Amino acid sequence: MRYIVISLLLANFAYFGWNQYYQTPPTAVPVTESLPLLNTGLMLVSEFEAQQQELTAPIQAPVCSIIANFPSVDDAYGFIARFRDAEFGALLNLTGEALPSQFRVYIPPLSSRTLATTITLEGLSAAITDAGLQVETYLITRGSLTNGIALGVFAQRDSAEIVISQLETLGYSAEIQEIPLSTGDIQVLLRHPVPSAINEAQWLDLSSDRPYLTVTENLCETIAQGLQFP
Repeated sequence: MRYIVISLLLANFAYFGWNQYYQTPPTAVPVTESLPLLNTGLMLVSEFEAQQQELTAPIQAPVCSIIANFPSVDDAYGFIARFRDAEFGALLNLTGEALPSQFRVYIPPLSSRTLATTITLEGLSAAITDAGLQVETYLITRGSLTNGIALGVFAQRDSAEIVISQLETLGYSAEIQEIPLSTGDIQVLLRHPVPSAINEAQWLDLSSDRPYLTVTENLCETIAQGLQFP
């Protein structure tokens, strides 16, 4: 019996020593990388209300005007030229069916009517006469080519190019302007910079030198557009 007790004590001491020197290594627990918190920021009540108003506010369609009763395409081009440096957008609009274009030969405008008349027109007319050419010359007094020299309007581009070649032999440089034609009215589509109609003061300024024009206003998307040219 004594030997049994001694054997049990020795066995306990041996197990205790084995645990001290031969422990099972701890199992590694995977560490999940911490994610940054979502920073949605803070918003004031006034900012929230302003955003809500922007989202719920009705979208205002831009307003366009149809300017009509132009006597010629050249007159309409002159009207459009006034808006090149303005916030308005102007576009030539021909109603009806398209007709074959005409072609004008011209010398670009000079800085003043005096220079155009005394230097270019008089000298060119004399040179054309001396060369025996049949070319019509006259001063352009209004429109986008004001103070330019017109050298005839032709039904075919080939005829216009022949005149340009003849002028080059005389030392003059000319250009060709295509004039679109149609069976309907000559109009200008005027797009406003803000969604509002033309007021009376603006219209008086726009039509001061063209009392024969009429204006009709509408939303740009609902305007029926005919033949357009830049």
